[in-house]
Amino acid sequence: MKIVRSAIPSAVVAGACLALGLAACGSGQPEAAPAAPAASSAKPAPQKPAAPRTGAEGQGQDAAGQAKNDPKNSKGAASAILAYRTGLQLLLKGEPEKAVDEFQRAVQLDPKMGDAFFELGKLQVHLSSQNIGSQARDLDVLDKGLASLEKACELAPDNAHYRFWVGKTYSLRNDPEKALVNLEKAVALDPKHAQAWRALGRVQKDSAQMEAARKSFEKAIEAAPEESGSYFQLGQTLEALDDLAGARGAYEKAISLDPTEPDIFGRLTAVCARIGDADCETRARAAMESWTEYDQKLMRRKHAVNQNPGDAAALRRLGEMYFEVRNWEEAVGWFLRSIHIDPKDDRTHFLCGVARREMKDFVEATNHLKEAEFLAPDNLDPKLELMRLYAETKDESSAGELLGSVEAAAAADGASLWALAEVCKEIGRTEDATRLFDKAKALGVTSPPEASGEPADDGQ
Repeated sequence: MKIVRSAIPSAVVAGACLALGLAACGSGQPEAAPAAPAASSAKPAPQKPAAPRTGAEGQGQDAAGQAKNDPKNSKGAASAILAYRTGLQLLLKGEPEKAVDEFQRAVQLDPKMGDAFFELGKLQVHLSSQNIGSQARDLDVLDKGLASLEKACELAPDNAHYRFWVGKTYSLRNDPEKALVNLEKAVALDPKHAQAWRALGRVQKDSAQMEAARKSFEKAIEAAPEESGSYFQLGQTLEALDDLAGARGAYEKAISLDPTEPDIFGRLTAVCARIGDADCETRARAAMESWTEYDQKLMRRKHAVNQNPGDAAALRRLGEMYFEVRNWEEAVGWFLRSIHIDPKDDRTHFLCGVARREMKDFVEATNHLKEAEFLAPDNLDPKLELMRLYAETKDESSAGELLGSVEAAAAADGASLWALAEVCKEIGRTEDATRLFDKAKALGVTSPPEASGEPADDGQ
């Protein structure tokens, strides 16, 4: 085996953390990717869609008995469930427009299927965004989504997540009064719904209800302490309340959780200046500058996708930007759209597999990494990432089999043996690592191999 390394995009998170002297950094909780909006507040992509709740189930009736007594209803309900599941699968494949058709078919076949109305409405809200990264909305599409979400709430009045989406959509519709009513209902139904508390706080903040907003953001943080956006919003609120020390702490916490939003650095810089902490101001400004290039590059890649949404390479490159900052869910959404257009791009499968492994979606991660290995059999990276995956899932049998095959194929390639040894050392296979290091040294390799073969950046 001749070593070929298609290096993983370098993460830039560490640079901003070091610039600020922060103790730890990690990814925040991003919104669902446009290609595949999540079916619930849970973040990992579903592997097997669950059967939807039908109207009969939602009202406590015996759905199976009802279907048995009415064969026509049984056939319609079964077809509706099939359409619903097909819609979910189309979302995962990155085909939202086709998914809309399936969800619409599901609600026509079963007008009491609350889950189908919810997925339809949520997807229509996503599709109302006229351009990626733009705040502009197609109000006709947005209103259709709102109507579908309202219907879902009518069918399941105790569902806090449905009610949250109605409130969120009214906020997008610039109707703060109805947004407040619905978001307050959502948090009353589920006092631990972090997204609803955060959305409620934003509406209150925009309406100059600062004390109420502060309490809402604190509730959001209590429910989801690793969500950076809530700290950012709390910082803005405390700044408006003239609690500069509190605002500084909130901004620094937001950055420690997700240092990918340049606006946070700007707000922190301004607060440090107002407090009179020159050192803090200098560090914050340096960190903000380190993100300028990243943000500009991200905007260019979004523009490239807007200009040509059928360009698989452009979609992959946009996904790589989110991959770099460990925004796994957003990255996977773009990778899936790219794969749908070009299913034979080994690099996209590889990156998607790594991201899904980080999301603990091990089944799909394995599928993508094996596909990357199949498409580029001489590329060592998919094999190394599969070794890491097998270690994480404690699949000793698969790890041993893969290790044996790679070691045999790379018997005369010291660079590959060294790279394999490093991974074995990392995952705790000490004896294997020692043996492989010795073999690599016998072939004249005494240091880590350089990554090569990475596709050149096209300047976007």
